[in-house]
Amino acid sequence: MKTLTRGKATVIMASLTLLLGGCGSGKSVRNLNKELQDPNPKVRYKAAKALRDMGPGAKDAVPALGRALKDEEAKVREKAAQALREIGPDAKQVVAELAEALKDDSAKVRYPAATALGKIGKGAKDAVPALTEALKDTDPRVRRSAAAALGNIGSESKTAVPALNSLSNDPEQEVRDAAALALRKISS
Repeated sequence: MKTLTRGKATVIMASLTLLLGGCGSGKSVRNLNKELQDPNPKVRYKAAKALRDMGPGAKDAVPALGRALKDEEAKVREKAAQALREIGPDAKQVVAELAEALKDDSAKVRYPAATALGKIGKGAKDAVPALTEALKDTDPRVRRSAAAALGNIGSESKTAVPALNSLSNDPEQEVRDAAALALRKISS
Protein backbone atom coordinates (compact mmCIF):
# COMPACT_ATOMS: atom_id res chain seq x y z
CA MET A 1 0.00 0.00 0.00
CA LYS A 2 1.36 3.40 -0.99
CA THR A 3 1.56 6.10 1.68
CA LEU A 4 -0.09 9.40 0.77
CA THR A 5 1.64 12.66 1.44
CA ARG A 6 -0.39 15.45 2.99
CA GLY A 7 -0.66 17.26 -0.37
CA LYS A 8 -1.83 14.17 -2.24
CA ALA A 9 -4.36 13.41 0.46
CA THR A 10 -5.74 16.95 0.27
CA VAL A 11 -6.08 16.76 -3.51
CA ILE A 12 -7.80 13.38 -3.23
CA MET A 13 -10.17 14.78 -0.59
CA ALA A 14 -10.96 17.79 -2.79
CA SER A 15 -11.64 15.47 -5.73
CA LEU A 16 -13.93 13.32 -3.59
CA THR A 17 -15.73 16.45 -2.44
CA LEU A 18 -16.37 17.34 -6.07
CA LEU A 19 -17.58 13.83 -6.91
CA LEU A 20 -19.91 13.72 -3.93
CA GLY A 21 -21.47 17.06 -4.78
CA GLY A 22 -19.93 19.11 -1.99
CA CYS A 23 -18.08 21.42 -4.33
CA GLY A 24 -16.44 24.19 -2.40
CA SER A 25 -17.29 22.87 1.04
CA GLY A 26 -15.63 25.01 3.66
CA LYS A 27 -13.39 22.29 5.09
CA SER A 28 -11.80 21.22 1.80
CA VAL A 29 -11.27 24.80 0.66
CA ARG A 30 -9.78 25.62 4.06
CA ASN A 31 -7.40 22.67 3.79
CA LEU A 32 -6.38 23.66 0.29
CA ASN A 33 -5.80 27.25 1.45
CA LYS A 34 -3.30 25.86 3.95
CA GLU A 35 -1.68 23.74 1.26
CA LEU A 36 -1.10 26.87 -0.84
CA GLN A 37 1.35 27.96 1.88
CA ASP A 38 3.17 24.62 2.14
CA PRO A 39 6.96 24.80 1.70
CA ASN A 40 6.80 22.07 -0.96
CA PRO A 41 6.02 23.58 -4.40
CA LYS A 42 4.39 20.31 -5.54
CA VAL A 43 1.90 20.56 -2.69
CA ARG A 44 1.16 24.21 -3.54
CA TYR A 45 0.73 23.32 -7.23
CA LYS A 46 -1.70 20.48 -6.48
CA ALA A 47 -3.68 22.66 -4.08
CA ALA A 48 -4.03 25.44 -6.67
CA LYS A 49 -5.01 22.87 -9.31
CA ALA A 50 -7.66 21.35 -7.01
CA LEU A 51 -9.06 24.82 -6.30
CA ARG A 52 -9.16 25.50 -10.04
CA ASP A 53 -11.16 22.31 -10.51
CA MET A 54 -13.69 23.45 -7.88
CA GLY A 55 -14.52 26.54 -9.93
CA PRO A 56 -16.86 29.04 -8.26
CA GLY A 57 -17.12 26.75 -5.24
CA ALA A 58 -13.58 27.77 -4.30
CA LYS A 59 -14.48 31.44 -3.84
CA ASP A 60 -13.39 31.36 -0.19
CA ALA A 61 -9.85 30.72 -1.45
CA VAL A 62 -9.66 33.96 -3.45
CA PRO A 63 -7.34 35.82 -1.02
CA ALA A 64 -4.96 32.84 -0.80
CA LEU A 65 -5.00 32.42 -4.58
CA GLY A 66 -4.24 36.11 -4.97
CA ARG A 67 -1.16 35.62 -2.81
CA ALA A 68 -0.24 32.50 -4.81
CA LEU A 69 0.02 34.68 -7.93
CA LYS A 70 3.37 35.77 -6.45
CA ASP A 71 4.62 32.25 -5.74
CA GLU A 72 8.25 31.60 -6.69
CA GLU A 73 7.15 28.66 -8.88
CA ALA A 74 5.61 29.56 -12.25
CA LYS A 75 3.43 26.42 -12.26
CA VAL A 76 1.85 27.45 -8.97
CA ARG A 77 1.22 30.99 -10.28
CA GLU A 78 -0.29 29.50 -13.44
CA LYS A 79 -2.73 27.26 -11.55
CA ALA A 80 -3.63 30.11 -9.17
CA ALA A 81 -4.49 32.35 -12.14
CA GLN A 82 -6.50 29.53 -13.69
CA ALA A 83 -8.36 28.99 -10.41
CA LEU A 84 -9.25 32.68 -10.22
CA ARG A 85 -10.43 32.53 -13.84
CA GLU A 86 -12.73 29.62 -12.96
CA ILE A 87 -14.04 31.39 -9.85
CA GLY A 88 -15.08 34.31 -12.05
CA PRO A 89 -16.76 37.46 -10.69
CA ASP A 90 -16.23 36.38 -7.07
CA ALA A 91 -12.49 36.95 -7.61
CA LYS A 92 -13.07 40.72 -7.72
CA GLN A 93 -11.15 41.31 -4.49
CA VAL A 94 -7.84 40.34 -6.16
CA VAL A 95 -8.10 42.52 -9.27
CA ALA A 96 -4.88 44.31 -8.31
CA GLU A 97 -3.00 41.02 -7.98
CA LEU A 98 -4.37 39.81 -11.33
CA ALA A 99 -3.37 43.09 -12.97
CA GLU A 100 0.14 42.65 -11.59
CA ALA A 101 0.19 39.06 -12.91
CA LEU A 102 -0.19 40.48 -16.43
CA LYS A 103 3.52 41.38 -16.11
CA ASP A 104 4.59 37.85 -15.14
CA ASP A 105 7.53 36.36 -17.04
CA SER A 106 5.37 33.40 -18.08
CA ALA A 107 2.62 33.73 -20.68
CA LYS A 108 1.03 30.70 -18.98
CA VAL A 109 0.34 33.06 -16.05
CA ARG A 110 -0.46 36.22 -18.04
CA TYR A 111 -3.07 34.50 -20.24
CA PRO A 112 -5.35 33.14 -17.45
CA ALA A 113 -4.84 36.36 -15.47
CA ALA A 114 -6.23 38.38 -18.40
CA THR A 115 -9.06 35.90 -18.84
CA ALA A 116 -9.88 36.07 -15.12
CA LEU A 117 -10.13 39.85 -15.34
CA GLY A 118 -12.48 39.42 -18.28
CA LYS A 119 -14.70 37.10 -16.27
CA ILE A 120 -14.79 39.62 -13.43
CA GLY A 121 -16.05 42.15 -15.97
CA LYS A 122 -17.05 45.61 -14.77
CA GLY A 123 -15.60 44.82 -11.34
CA ALA A 124 -12.14 44.76 -12.94
CA LYS A 125 -12.22 48.41 -14.07
CA ASP A 126 -9.13 49.22 -11.97
CA ALA A 127 -7.16 46.84 -14.22
CA VAL A 128 -7.83 48.85 -17.40
CA PRO A 129 -4.31 50.38 -17.51
CA ALA A 130 -2.65 46.97 -17.05
CA LEU A 131 -4.97 45.34 -19.60
CA THR A 132 -4.24 48.15 -22.06
CA GLU A 133 -0.53 47.50 -21.65
CA ALA A 134 -1.16 43.75 -22.11
CA LEU A 135 -2.51 44.49 -25.61
CA LYS A 136 1.19 44.79 -26.56
CA ASP A 137 2.09 41.34 -25.17
CA THR A 138 4.21 39.06 -27.34
CA ASP A 139 1.75 36.18 -26.85
CA PRO A 140 -1.38 36.44 -29.01
CA ARG A 141 -3.50 34.61 -26.40
CA VAL A 142 -2.68 37.34 -23.89
CA ARG A 143 -3.47 40.12 -26.38
CA ARG A 144 -6.77 38.44 -27.31
CA SER A 145 -7.76 37.89 -23.67
CA ALA A 146 -6.79 41.43 -22.69
CA ALA A 147 -8.93 42.82 -25.51
CA ALA A 148 -11.85 40.60 -24.50
CA ALA A 149 -11.47 41.66 -20.86
CA LEU A 150 -11.55 45.34 -21.82
CA GLY A 151 -14.73 44.68 -23.78
CA ASN A 152 -16.30 42.92 -20.80
CA ILE A 153 -15.43 45.85 -18.55
CA GLY A 154 -17.34 48.03 -21.00
CA SER A 155 -17.50 51.82 -21.06
CA GLU A 156 -15.01 52.07 -18.16
CA SER A 157 -12.40 50.93 -20.72
CA LYS A 158 -12.70 53.98 -22.99
CA THR A 159 -9.08 54.94 -22.35
CA ALA A 160 -8.06 51.69 -24.10
CA VAL A 161 -9.80 52.58 -27.39
CA PRO A 162 -6.65 53.86 -29.18
CA ALA A 163 -4.71 50.74 -28.21
CA LEU A 164 -7.61 48.51 -29.27
CA ASN A 165 -7.80 50.35 -32.61
CA SER A 166 -4.12 49.63 -33.19
CA LEU A 167 -4.86 45.90 -33.00
CA SER A 168 -6.70 46.13 -36.33
CA ASN A 169 -3.27 45.41 -37.85
CA ASP A 170 -2.40 42.53 -35.51
CA PRO A 171 -1.02 39.50 -37.38
CA GLU A 172 -3.47 37.19 -35.58
CA GLN A 173 -7.09 37.14 -36.76
CA GLU A 174 -8.39 36.13 -33.31
CA VAL A 175 -6.73 39.19 -31.78
CA ARG A 176 -8.19 41.49 -34.44
CA ASP A 177 -11.65 39.97 -33.89
CA ALA A 178 -11.42 40.30 -30.10
CA ALA A 179 -10.35 43.94 -30.42
CA ALA A 180 -13.21 44.73 -32.82
CA LEU A 181 -15.74 43.11 -30.47
CA ALA A 182 -14.27 44.97 -27.49
CA LEU A 183 -14.59 48.28 -29.32
CA ARG A 184 -18.26 47.56 -30.02
CA LYS A 185 -18.92 46.64 -26.38
CA ILE A 186 -17.13 49.74 -25.09
CA SER A 187 -19.05 52.08 -27.36
CA SER A 188 -22.48 50.58 -26.66
